[in-house]
Amino acid sequence: MHRRLAVLTAALALTGAPLRAQQFIPQKTLVSILETQKAFILKYVDIAPDSMLGYRPTPGVRNFAEQIEHAAGSDAFIAHLIIAGGPQGMPVLGDSTVYRKNKAALREFTAKSMDHAIAMIGGLSDAQMVAEVTLFGNKMQRHRALMLLLDHFPWTLGATVPYLRLNGVTPPAYSPF
Repeated sequence: MHRRLAVLTAALALTGAPLRAQQFIPQKTLVSILETQKAFILKYVDIAPDSMLGYRPTPGVRNFAEQIEHAAGSDAFIAHLIIAGGPQGMPVLGDSTVYRKNKAALREFTAKSMDHAIAMIGGLSDAQMVAEVTLFGNKMQRHRALMLLLDHFPWTLGATVPYLRLNGVTPPAYSPF
């Protein structure tokens, strides 16, 4: 009887382990999504004419360069904040007085920002992904906090579609891969 119970317990433990490991978005999947987002935002920067960097469709909204900065820079900052526990050690990824006016510098800032987020997330273990963190006063597991990147980025980049269209530019076709 004890042997059967031990075998059953071992079998449940073995079959349960993979299920527990898959109860959150794996860091490799999150990295893959961020790499796709990086490719897309760089296409948006590349397709925009230089003259469009300072364009804002209405008063009170970010101009195109500021919106790109916000999308990419927020990914870097949010990932850093969630993983490092605060802004300490956040690298300087560019000079806003330059990249808001220079397309090549904006592209470089964008790539560096996305690369920073990707590198930070790529270095996480499963144990680190499920560790509890506090983000904006809310306690949650790190993987849940990192889901913010999957919500904020497309929302912010998507806001630039009218900027492009109003300047006679057709945005790149969307693809999740």
